[in-house]
Amino acid sequence: MTHIAQVACPHDCPDSCLMDVTIDGGTAVKITASKEHPFTRGALCAKVNKLLDRVYAPDRLLFPVKRVGPKGPGAQFARISWDEALTTISTRMQQAIAAHGPQAILPYSYRGNNGVYQGNGIDRRFFHALGASTLARTICAGGLYGALAYSDVFQGFAPEGLVESKLILFWASNPLNTGMHVWPLVQEAKRRGARVVVIDPYRSRTARVSDDHVFVRPGTDAALALAMMKVIEEEGLTDREYVRQYTMGYDQFAARLRSLSLAELARTCDVLMPKIQELARTYATTKPAAIRIGVGIQRCGGGAAAVRAVACLPALTGAWRQVGGGLCNFWGAMFTAQDLRKTMRFDLSPAGTRELNMVRLAEHLLDPTLDPPISVLFNYNCNPAASLPDQPALRRALQRPDLFTVVHDSFLTDTADYADIVLPATSPLEHEDAVLAYGGDFGSFSHRAIAPLGEAKSNAEVFQLLGKALGITEPAVYASAAELMADSLKRGLSAEEFTKRPFMKTRPTPDLLPRATGGFATPSGKFEFYCEKLAHDGLDPLPSFVPPHETLSDGPYPLNFLPRKHKDSLNSSYGHLPVMRRQEHEARTLEMHPQDAAARHLQDGMEVRVFNDRGAFLLPLKISRNVAPGTVTTFWGWWDKLSGGKGNVNNVTSTKLTDLGGGATFYDCRVQVASSEW
Repeated sequence: MTHIAQVACPHDCPDSCLMDVTIDGGTAVKITASKEHPFTRGALCAKVNKLLDRVYAPDRLLFPVKRVGPKGPGAQFARISWDEALTTISTRMQQAIAAHGPQAILPYSYRGNNGVYQGNGIDRRFFHALGASTLARTICAGGLYGALAYSDVFQGFAPEGLVESKLILFWASNPLNTGMHVWPLVQEAKRRGARVVVIDPYRSRTARVSDDHVFVRPGTDAALALAMMKVIEEEGLTDREYVRQYTMGYDQFAARLRSLSLAELARTCDVLMPKIQELARTYATTKPAAIRIGVGIQRCGGGAAAVRAVACLPALTGAWRQVGGGLCNFWGAMFTAQDLRKTMRFDLSPAGTRELNMVRLAEHLLDPTLDPPISVLFNYNCNPAASLPDQPALRRALQRPDLFTVVHDSFLTDTADYADIVLPATSPLEHEDAVLAYGGDFGSFSHRAIAPLGEAKSNAEVFQLLGKALGITEPAVYASAAELMADSLKRGLSAEEFTKRPFMKTRPTPDLLPRATGGFATPSGKFEFYCEKLAHDGLDPLPSFVPPHETLSDGPYPLNFLPRKHKDSLNSSYGHLPVMRRQEHEARTLEMHPQDAAARHLQDGMEVRVFNDRGAFLLPLKISRNVAPGTVTTFWGWWDKLSGGKGNVNNVTSTKLTDLGGGATFYDCRVQVASSEW
C-alpha cells in the first residue's frame, strides 16, 4: 500500500526543508518537496533530490565491520555482529578509562546530521555522562561564535523581510548553492525594484544573476567594511539620531575611521577606491538596505573581526529602522526555540573536563604532552579524513598504532579506512528525529518512514546501547525523541503539538524589526562600537582589520586558494555517489584567471599541480574570469579514496585558527600552481 510520510531534512543548511516521501510496500520510491511548509514551498535542492540515491546506494554499509589489515587507504574489513562490535568498543573504552580516565575518550562529530535528537542531543548526553573529553565544534563558524561572545553582531531580521528591501548585499553568501529557499524572496524584492549586490572573491552562481559583483581579496572583508564606513562617516551619511539613541562608542570609532587611509584599505582588499565609494554611498542612501552574511566571511585569520566590522554598517546608517533593513542572517528556531543546556545537558560533564578543538585533531592525537592522551576516538556525523584542513598531518595522526577508532556512518568513507570498527548508520528516513531550522522560525518532527536497511542503527540507539554496556544509569541518556523535545523546547512551545505535526512555527509572526529601537543582546542593550568586554580582556575594543594568516603574505606561494561549496553536495556528503563522480570528472577543475595562467604558461584543460609546504593535489585547469587575478578556486568535498590518487583540496589548507573562537581558516591559504609534469 502506498502512502506519504513527511520527513524533515537534517542536513546542515539554514532551510531545514520538509520532504514528502512516497512509501510503497515499505520502500521509499519518491521524494518531493512539501508545498505546505512555509519555507520549502514545493522545491528541494539538488542535494536532497538525490537522497534516495544515498539511502539505496549499492555501496551503503549495512552491517558492522572490523578492520582486518593495516590502517589507511585500501583498508580491508570483515563483517561482525552487533554484539561483537559493542563488546569490543565498550571494552576498549573501559580499558582507556582504567588506564587514563574517561577524558582519554574523544567524541568527534559535526553536523552531518543536524537533528536535535540524533545529531546534538543523545550523543552529548552520553559523552557528558561518561566524562569524556568535550569537543570544540568550531570547524564551520568558530570565528562567528568568537565574535558573538563579545557583542551582538549576527542576529537579524527574519528572511521574510527581504521582500521589502531596496538593496540586498550578499556578503560572502551564495544562496543559490547553499540555501536556495531565500531566493524567491529576493526575486520578489527585485520585482519591487530592489538591487542585489554580491561581495565575494568568486563570481558565484548568485553573483552571475545579481546586479553587481564586487571581487574582494580572501580574508580582507573587514578592510572593505571599514573603508565603506570611512566614506559614510566622512561624507556625513551616518544616521546621527540612531547612533545617538541606540549605539555606544561612536565617537571613538569615528576617530579611528578618520585615522585610516582609504587608499591603504583599498589596496588591502583589492577593491578600487571609486568602487568602494560607490558601494558605500549606495548602501548608506538606499532605504531599506539589507546585508546577508555567509559563514565564509569568518574562515580566515581575522574572521571574527570581519563579522564585527560588517555588522557595524547597519548601526552606522540606521538601516535597522525599517522592515527589510539591517542584517538578515541565520538566527532561527535552533537558537530561539530550544534551551541548549537542556538539550545537551552540559551539567552531566564533570567540572574541569577539558575541551579539545576539532580543527586541531591531528595535533591533539600526536601531542606527546597531552595528558591524558586520546586513546579512543569515536567519529560520527562527519568525515574528518576529507573535510579537515592539513590532510597529510591528519592522516599520519589517524595511523597512530595505539589509537582505537570507531566510525559510525552509512558508507566506508575516507575516515573509515582508519577505523578499527565501523558501524552502519541509519538514513534520515529510518529513525525518529527533530529538526529546528537555523534560517527560519519553524521546526519539524520526523517519525520513522521506513525500517532501517540491513542492521543499521541510529546515533541515539548506538549511544544508548553503549551506555548500558558501560553501566551509565543517567536517565537523560535514554530519553526518546519526544521526551528530549519536551525537555528542550522553550516555554510557550508545546512539545505534544511539535511531535504530532509535520512542522510547527516557533514564533507566531516573523520578527522583522528586531533592532529598530535598540534591544541589542549586549550588556548595554545598544550596539557597541566600543566593547568594554573586549577591552577588559586586553583586546582591541573597536572594530578593526585583523590581517589574514596567509592571503596578504609574500613568499614562494603567490596565489590565494579558495575551496568552495558545490551545489550538489554538502561538504563530503554525496561525494561518493555515481552522479557526483560523473560531475567530478566534468566539473572538478581549478579556475584561474587568464593573466595568472599566461604567467605560468598554462593552458585550458591541462592537468596542474596545486601545492604548498603542507601538501598538493592534481586536477585539470579551467581558465576563467570568475576569479580575480591572484586567486584560484575549486570545489571541496570530493573523496580522496575516489580521486585516483589526485589528492584532496584539504591537502593544502591550514590548521591555523581565527582571531577569536578557534575557528577554521579554510579560505586563508596560499598556493602555487604548475603543470603536473613540472
